[in-house]
Amino acid sequence: MIDKVKIGASVLILFAGIYGYYELPNIMGPDVSILIRVGVVLLAIVVALIVAATSQYGKSLIEFAKGSRTELRKMVWPTRPETIQMTIVVLIAVFLVGLFLYLIDWGIFKVIYDLLLGVDS
Repeated sequence: MIDKVKIGASVLILFAGIYGYYELPNIMGPDVSILIRVGVVLLAIVVALIVAATSQYGKSLIEFAKGSRTELRKMVWPTRPETIQMTIVVLIAVFLVGLFLYLIDWGIFKVIYDLLLGVDS
């Protein structure tokens, strides 16, 4: 139950920061700096993230992020020649599929045009 309260509090803190962004000129006057207003929002985001991170949901998310980073480090990226070869294969495949779809479209257009106008070409 306390975790739900922490998540709710973090959402309220975030909304308070956004509300403060819009209401700060009404409180401090119209000449308040945009940097102060943005600072209020950024501070609210940081505080909301800290509060959310102390909940079980936040701890689970942090562990997931750590595991994802570990898995990302294990990833083997293709070499430059492999990347160039696969790019060429993809470009050729895209061209061939585009040509095929163009021919199908042209054929269907021709059949429908001939049926509607009764013209033999």
